[in-house]
Amino acid sequence: MNHFEKYESYIPFDLLVPQNFLLATLALTSVVLIRYLALTTCFYVAFYRKSWPWAKSRQIYPTLPDKKIQLFEIKWSVISSGIFGLGGVLLGILWQTGWARFYLPLDEYGWGYLLLSGFLLSLLHDFYFYVTHRALHIPWLYRRFHAVHHASLQPSPWASFSFHPVESIIEALPLPLILLFLPLHPLVLLVYLTLMTLSAIVNHLGFELLPRGSARHPLGKWLISGTHHSGHHRYYKYNFGLFYTIWDHLLGTQHPAYEAQFMKNTGETDQST
Repeated sequence: MNHFEKYESYIPFDLLVPQNFLLATLALTSVVLIRYLALTTCFYVAFYRKSWPWAKSRQIYPTLPDKKIQLFEIKWSVISSGIFGLGGVLLGILWQTGWARFYLPLDEYGWGYLLLSGFLLSLLHDFYFYVTHRALHIPWLYRRFHAVHHASLQPSPWASFSFHPVESIIEALPLPLILLFLPLHPLVLLVYLTLMTLSAIVNHLGFELLPRGSARHPLGKWLISGTHHSGHHRYYKYNFGLFYTIWDHLLGTQHPAYEAQFMKNTGETDQST
């Protein structure tokens, strides 16, 4: 049997035992935190410590965030990492108790589904995020919880996990909920979590990384970009999506100046392709 098709490769002990639960929470928190710090540091060094023409030409903000706001973002991100680690353990318990629909044989649903399942997961996650994100902009919820994230008017890559603990709990819930009905291989989830972290970092980076023309491309226009999410931090009532602009388009929350701003941030003109 393939190593990745063994249950013990993912959960080697009973998570319902209190000591194991605590150790697993500490271990997963460490994984989440190290991944966040390692990936963010790479982007921070490349874009904030180095000065190279292409990066400068893609800078979204007139000035980069100062040290004070970056330390603020790191503080809340460390707290969020603990909550995300706990969420991972709870997902493991759902698996152990037969609730989460993980499967182990790589070809159980076919190789096509193995590749497609990550995309399906992202669509469902994106819808959940859009709905809860809009809810967090209800004034009293915003003031009490979501204002922590929006304290970063011009966020840095460290802001990717910068949430109030209540918002972090909301952010940790979609994967366990989706896994109650969507069959998924654990490897797909591991890849998805890494890509999700990368996406969060890139969208808070302060530099536009998507190619020129993406905002007008038949496929590219449906992808969230750094410009798109920075518009949310600036305007609040627009651009609520996580990975895709689908719900912003359908529900009228896509900022009308997004395409023009993207073109400006990528040095594109109306005549360019």
